Amino acid sequence: MAIKFGTEGWRAIMAEEFTADNVRIVTQAIADHLLAQGSAHGPRAMTVGHDTRFLSDHFARAVAEVLAANGIQVVLTDRAVPTCAVSRAVLSRKQPLGVMVTASHNPAIYNGIKVKEWFGGSANPDSVESIERRIGQTPVKRISFEAAQHAGPVTMANLLPDFLKGIKAFLDFKAIKRSRFTVLVESMHGAGGRLIEGLLEGGQCRVQTLHPDPDARFGGRAPEPIAANLGELIATMKRTKANLGIANDGDADRLGIIGPGGVWLNPGQVMCVLLLHLVRHRKASGAVVKTVSNTMMINRLVGTLGLRLIEVPVGFKHVAKLMLEDDVLVGGEESGGIGVKGYMPERDGLLTGLLALEAMAVSRKTLSQLMAELEAMCGSWHYGRRDLHLKMEQVDALFARLHSTPPDQLAGVPVSHVNRLDGVKLIGRDESWLLFRRSGTEPIVRIYAETPRRPRLSQLLNLGVRLAAGDIASALA
Repeated sequence: MAIKFGTEGWRAIMAEEFTADNVRIVTQAIADHLLAQGSAHGPRAMTVGHDTRFLSDHFARAVAEVLAANGIQVVLTDRAVPTCAVSRAVLSRKQPLGVMVTASHNPAIYNGIKVKEWFGGSANPDSVESIERRIGQTPVKRISFEAAQHAGPVTMANLLPDFLKGIKAFLDFKAIKRSRFTVLVESMHGAGGRLIEGLLEGGQCRVQTLHPDPDARFGGRAPEPIAANLGELIATMKRTKANLGIANDGDADRLGIIGPGGVWLNPGQVMCVLLLHLVRHRKASGAVVKTVSNTMMINRLVGTLGLRLIEVPVGFKHVAKLMLEDDVLVGGEESGGIGVKGYMPERDGLLTGLLALEAMAVSRKTLSQLMAELEAMCGSWHYGRRDLHLKMEQVDALFARLHSTPPDQLAGVPVSHVNRLDGVKLIGRDESWLLFRRSGTEPIVRIYAETPRRPRLSQLLNLGVRLAAGDIASALA
């Protein structure tokens, strides 16, 4: 059995590859990795958290049993929490590692494991490689959960107060609570629950939370905060004329933003709103990190502000690594994970949603006004994504052709450059682009496109699908 970590941890379908036995095997590898590091980043102690998925609490106990049997002190959450709460606990308790049982935004049949390091962020590529190398190499050690609690290696704790304290310390809640904006929160039945509503309690903002209660099926949709999954939030924004809609994924480390009138802002646009606010109103500075699949608006804004831009492959672990090594102001990926200087080198969907609200409150502008200002500075960019469920041989055939003979035109515009940093990205002379990349967590090929001319967006996405279909046909011929 080959268990591999994707862009963010290990994820698999429950009752197939993701079983309690396999969770224990992976946890033993994590324990072996920790023990091999010695005391470089703290004592033999870890925090273990879980989200609202089916049996996530059971799998978290399985993790705790193995860690305890390896002589590691474990703080286990006593309730479902956002992934960022585990990150905060690792950082504040000065622990070397933490484990979160979650499949993030994947459909309900998935579960997974994320590993957090001493700095609170995603495990870096070297640590991931070390853990993967150790999977299945040593027998699993295990004691019963009851024995672990009785003997003391495992203690239960509420991770939320410390987590929320960190958010409160970072944001300007005085300005936020003085504002009279109407905010809708879509928790998608995930770990975000009513946390944002609670943080805004007592202020003049009016807050309503949709789907705050846990549901292991997430209401029958994947808990991914993209426009296709946010129909009810969009409709409610239109009906109530609310000022801001904040949606969080299943473990609340990513966000989606809906503006007035139900207008979807892609995460790159959200990142631009936050960046401009941090530079203008907080007088902050530093480099900006974007993943290869993110919007060109970031490039334009960074140039206007005189900042430095760094492009990385998809996966927040690449962003987190640079946030540790460099002076990074903002780093983000197209899937809604954004990290901000001065908080943690980690994405946090609750924090970034509230930071967007802070931007509105401090500037005294609506989200529509902020976006109009950005478009005046950087131009209008039209962004889209399609996901294709393909068989592995179809995926291999597609990428073999893209690497060997990439198209020389994008819907009539000559290709000026091919970027192979992550997948294959075809960039046109007009700065339109089309990206093909494999999902790191599902059997999916993602096709991304962006253009400064709206009519070309559907042309580019359709071209991407046709290219994939052509390769499928040739592979099956």
